[in-house]
This record gives sequence, structure tokens and C-alpha cells, in this order.
Amino acid sequence: MVEEFWNIPHGVVNGFYLLAGATIVIFVLGFWDKLRLWSQGMDADQELKGMGPLALIWLSITKFFSSDCFVAKRLFRRSTIRGVMLVGIMWGMLALFLGTTGRTINYWFVPWLKGGIWYLFSFILDIAGLAVLVGCGFGLYRKYISKPERMVKSTQDGVLLGLLFLATLTGFLVEGARIAVLNPPAADLSPVGLAFGVITRSLLGREALLSVHLGFWVIHFLLAFSFIAYVPFSKYEHMFASQISGFLFEEKSKKREIPKDWVYQDEILRRKQERQNSVDVKPSA
Repeated sequence: MVEEFWNIPHGVVNGFYLLAGATIVIFVLGFWDKLRLWSQGMDADQELKGMGPLALIWLSITKFFSSDCFVAKRLFRRSTIRGVMLVGIMWGMLALFLGTTGRTINYWFVPWLKGGIWYLFSFILDIAGLAVLVGCGFGLYRKYISKPERMVKSTQDGVLLGLLFLATLTGFLVEGARIAVLNPPAADLSPVGLAFGVITRSLLGREALLSVHLGFWVIHFLLAFSFIAYVPFSKYEHMFASQISGFLFEEKSKKREIPKDWVYQDEILRRKQERQNSVDVKPSA
């Protein structure tokens, strides 16, 4: 069975819960403000006007499991590599979120993570974390090293992907240090954590491992909370807003207002070209 907060002092645990509560408040208030604006129907067609924040939340949740969102169907049409990267990050984050929720339930309410259930649970989270790590790493490489000509880059891209990458990496370092010290049974069912454990055990003694575990545990949750709190105020709000835009896309395509293969970026370029043409033909005074 998993031992929550192993090697973590009581005072640090209290700080963890205080920051967790503050992070949740910031996240909820940030998104609630965005939902309030969306529900006012400030876009050109006012499709969302009058829906209200709660209706938009429900719409986002229900549409999350649509093929356009959950398997990035429209993105795969344009780039298989980007589709794989996005799905890996999205599914991995979802699994890690559910895993954190499950461990919270296990610690505070019902101790259900025992025996085979814990081993399967740990294996799934290891694979999910690896998917997030690889997806974020590839995203950073593509944006800042390979640099495709048509890609639009911003500081936010690096901040969000970097925070998520480092939070996942430090999570594996924490798991590796714990495995290196405790050598728990069936550690091979946490393959990524075990790999980190083998490396750290070969480099550090027990006392150093305990310090590394505590230090990276603190860094891990600070990075994770920073990522969560920043999301509503960044362009990565589309993790939730894209479900709403996907719904509007379906409605417009059903009404034949736009073609099914319509691509937003192409529409932006078309409108930009139209504006440029109108300027070019404007008669001089």
C-alpha cells in the first residue's frame, strides 16, 4: 500500500494544503471570470449569449469526450505528429489528475490503494507521466529548436510547457528517490520511477537521497501549483474553451454556415488577405 507523505515533515504537509487551497481558488476564480465573459456573447454572432457560466461548464465537460477533442480528430488531419503529442499530453494529464484525486480519497476517506490495485494504479500513472514528459519535451523541441516556419511562438508556450515538463520530471525524481531508499516490492511495475531510482541510488547515499526526495517533492508541488494557477490566465485556457468552440463548429457545419473541413487558421489568413486587398484598391485622396 502507498504511504502518503513519506519523508515529508508535518509543517511542509500543512504548507502543501494551504497552497493547494489557494491554487484551487485562483484557478476557479480565473475561469469563472472567463466563463462570465463568454456567456455575455461578445463574439460577432453572439452564439453563447445567455447560456451562463454553469451551462458553459457543463457543455465543456460533456464535449470533452467528443472525437474532435478527446482524440484530436481535426488536428490529426493537419499533422499526425502534433496530434500524437497533444493526445499524449491530454490523456496523460487526465490520468495524473484522476490519480491525484484517487490518492486523496485513499489518504482522507477510503484506503483502497492496496495490493494489486496499487500496483496497477502505479503502473498506469508512470505511463501517463511518461506520455506527458515526452509530449512536452517534443513540444518544446518543435517550438524552440526545430522551429517550423509557419509556427507562431510566444513566451506563454514556453512557460506552460516548461512548467508541465519540469513538474512531471521532478515527480519522477521524487518517485525515484523513494524507490531507491525503500526498495518496495514490485517496483518494476513503476518502470520510469524505477529507472530514476537506479540512477540516483548509484550516485547518492541514503541520507543524500532523503534530502533529494524532500527537496524535489517541494519543487514538484510548487511547479504543479504554478501551472494550474496560470492556466486560466494564459492562452492554454483552450484546454477547456476548445470544447465550446468545437460545439459551435458542429452547430455551424450542421447549418451549412461553414464547411466541415473548415480550418480556423486558414480563415484568419483569408480575412487578412481580404483586408490587405481592400487597402490596395482604396483610391487615393
